[in-house]
Amino acid sequence: MRISRHSPAPSTELNFELYFVTEVLKLPSLHYGYWDAGTEPDDRLDLDEMRSAQARFTERLLSFVPPEVKTILDVGAGIGDNARALARSGHRVTAISPDRNHERYFEELDEPDIVFHPSTFETFESSGSFDLILFCESHRYFDRRVGLERAAGLVRPGGYLLVSGMFQNSDEKPFPGDFEIADLPYVRMAAESGFVPLEISDITSNVVPTVAIVHRAISDFLEPALRFAEAYATARSPWKARLLRLLLSRQDKELARILRKLRRKTDPERFRERYRYATILFASR
Repeated sequence: MRISRHSPAPSTELNFELYFVTEVLKLPSLHYGYWDAGTEPDDRLDLDEMRSAQARFTERLLSFVPPEVKTILDVGAGIGDNARALARSGHRVTAISPDRNHERYFEELDEPDIVFHPSTFETFESSGSFDLILFCESHRYFDRRVGLERAAGLVRPGGYLLVSGMFQNSDEKPFPGDFEIADLPYVRMAAESGFVPLEISDITSNVVPTVAIVHRAISDFLEPALRFAEAYATARSPWKARLLRLLLSRQDKELARILRKLRRKTDPERFRERYRYATILFASR
């Protein structure tokens, strides 16, 4: 595995969601996983089942890759689980991410068919084109139109764009019950950039169990642990605890903001109402 250094250095800030998923939950992937239809998570926090769901997701994602595809650009590659699976199935993968916290996972890989670029998609440069561009839960991290135009410029004529992730209504309001994924604004926008949908799969119900598990982990484990740590520090040394709160007040506010965002993002009922999770394979005209 090679790491290219031609791109500008990205941020070195700690990614809280990355840390929570990989260091607290000890999960091998950042994506939502794929659960069998009708699965309803019970009161257990079964991370082994969640790991299995993530493995099923990756296997299912690879099934969308057309057989003639050889070269893939993995945009927003995360910690490399999709890139590893693609390389092991015979593909040559160029993986990009602007998060230097992700880079260390690629440094540990022993995969000659993976090249990692610490780069944003907007600034990424390539001397060649790719058979397939992959956006796996990454299309929401940059302007959608810019992302589609960049993909159109990097994919070979007749190549593919594979997008898997969450989508919202144009006004971010709840979806009507009879909504079709083909009517998403993103699909219409993709058509304007020369991409025609070949295969569409709505897997919202198959990812909701992961949303519920993460929501429970935050409310039942993470937040009580943080409250306990604060209470313990205050009981042991009240003046030191007050001093730390004063010195770290900005960080405390940022952590509180992140937790509110995570709690809201992982509310299962809100997720069902306001998000559609879909996998869409487009062909480039």
